[in-house]
Amino acid sequence: MSYPGKANMLSSLFAYGIYLCMDVKNGPGQKIRARRKALGLSLRELAGRIGSISAMTLHRIETGKTSPSVSVLAEIAHHLAQPIEYFLKDPEPKIHITRKEEVSVAQSETMTLRLITPPWVRAKNVLVNLGEAKRGKFIDSHTEKGFSLVYILEGECLFEHDGKQFNLKPGDVLFYNARYAHSVTSLSEKHIFVSIFFKEDTPD
Repeated sequence: MSYPGKANMLSSLFAYGIYLCMDVKNGPGQKIRARRKALGLSLRELAGRIGSISAMTLHRIETGKTSPSVSVLAEIAHHLAQPIEYFLKDPEPKIHITRKEEVSVAQSETMTLRLITPPWVRAKNVLVNLGEAKRGKFIDSHTEKGFSLVYILEGECLFEHDGKQFNLKPGDVLFYNARYAHSVTSLSEKHIFVSIFFKEDTPD
């Protein structure tokens, strides 16, 4: 079966997966520190421009004691006037295969959800799921602390977010703030999607 835009979407997911699988010690800290010093910025000045992290957190990122989320790294890259790719060091070659029988499955009367996130990615507050739903509402209205990215593979659905409704078709990509009430209704006999949930970082 061929899905519209599948190649581009999988390419993006693969690029993000490379970032997630990087060891902290091989992360972007050294490049961030070198670029910051080249621009004559102190830890406090750069952290102040970013706004969402403290100087102490920035120091921990630079020294490899913690790894920044993608959103934080994007902010750092912006304020250091470099593309985010500049700070992503190529990781050592790694591969992980989860066999079909090893994939965790959560099932209800209206939906089957395959939890396809490797354990070390889950530890970084990221959940990747492959879902298949029957016609009708399969996700009741609820809220979560984080953000979601959804790619529609097959079938149409009605997505309601903060009182507004949106029709989604195969090939559509949805990104939303999960802190607002949202629900999903399948308009097709079979609705298949990939979802990535980015759990909100805990405060410093």
